[in-house]
Amino acid sequence: MKSDISGKQFVSVLLVTRNEQDYIEKALMSLVNQTYPKDQYEIIIIDGESTDDTLKIISHIIEQYKTETFDIRIINNSKQILASGWNLGIKAARGDYVVRIDAHAEAAMDFIEKNIETMQRVTDAVCVGGKIITKSLKDGDESVSKVLSSAFGVGNSPFRVSDEAGYADTAVYGLYKKDIFKKVGYFNEQFVRNQDIELHSRIKAVGGKFYFNPQICCVYYTRNTVGKMIKQALGNGKWNMVLLKQQGSALSLRHLVPFAFVLFLIGSTICGFFYDYIWLFESMVLLLYVVLGIVASIRKTSKVFEVIKMVCLFFLLHISYGVGYLKGIFTSVAMPKWEERGNESL
Repeated sequence: MKSDISGKQFVSVLLVTRNEQDYIEKALMSLVNQTYPKDQYEIIIIDGESTDDTLKIISHIIEQYKTETFDIRIINNSKQILASGWNLGIKAARGDYVVRIDAHAEAAMDFIEKNIETMQRVTDAVCVGGKIITKSLKDGDESVSKVLSSAFGVGNSPFRVSDEAGYADTAVYGLYKKDIFKKVGYFNEQFVRNQDIELHSRIKAVGGKFYFNPQICCVYYTRNTVGKMIKQALGNGKWNMVLLKQQGSALSLRHLVPFAFVLFLIGSTICGFFYDYIWLFESMVLLLYVVLGIVASIRKTSKVFEVIKMVCLFFLLHISYGVGYLKGIFTSVAMPKWEERGNESL
C-alpha cells in the first residue's frame, strides 16, 4: 500500500458533481481543510458537465490550493450520473483507499483521519463509515431537515441515529479498500438511485464487513423544500423496488415499511367498502401513526405549529416513498455481468 514513512495511508477522495453551485464550495473546502497530511491524499472531482457556475467555483479553489504535493483534479463525467462518476473516480484513484462524500455534504476536519484510524483498527472491515448530521442550507425549511434526521421519518440506520460504534449493514460516505472493487465489480450504472445499496449487497455476499464509527462525521444538506423532498422520496422508493426485484436480500426491513404502509392504506380503503369495520381499523392505525408522529416531532421541536407541520411532512414522505415502490414495479434494468469480480470470498 502506498504510504509515507510515518505510516499514513494514501487516500483518494471522490466528489461527484453536476450543477451544484450552491453547495460545492462548502463540500470541496471541507475536503481541502482536512487534518490529514496534504501529501497523503488527493481530491478527484468528477463533474457531469455542469451548466451552472459549479466548474468555475471548483477551478478557483484548485488555483488557490493545488500544489506539487497536494493534487486536486477534475474528470469529465459524460454520462452525468452518480454511478458512472464514482466508477470513473475509483478507476483514476491513486490510493489504496477511496472515500467519497456528496456535493450536498460537508466533511468534518478530521473526516479522513478518523476513517483511516478506524480502518486500521478494524482490520476485517472492507468499508468504514460514520454519522451524518442533517441540516438545511440558507433559507431551507428546517422542518424538512428535522423530518429527514428523525428515526420515525427515515428509519433506524446507525449512520442517522446511533452513537455506538460497531459492525453495520451499510456505511454512508464510506472509506473502501480499493481492492474490493476487483472482487465484486463497480457501481451499477443501470441504477439512477440506490447504487450504494446494490453494491453493498454484493460486498456482503462475498463476506465483506462494514463498520460504523460515530466519531466520523459529515453534515448533509437536505433538499430544502417540500417538493424536493417528495421528488427524492419517489425516486428512492422506485429504485428500491427495482433493486428488490433483482436482489431481494439487498434491502433491510426498514426500507420496506413505507411500501407496506401504502399497500395497507390502499387495501384497507378498498376492503372498507365491503366491510365497514376495516375502515374503523384503518382509522385506528392512522391515529396511532399521528401519535407516533407527534412524539417524534416533539423530540425535534417544542413549537406547536412546527410539530403539526412535521407530522404532515412525515406522512407525505412515507406516502411518496411507498408510491415510488409502486412506480418501480413497472421499471426494470438489465444487471451487468461483473467481469472484474472474482469468485473468492474475503
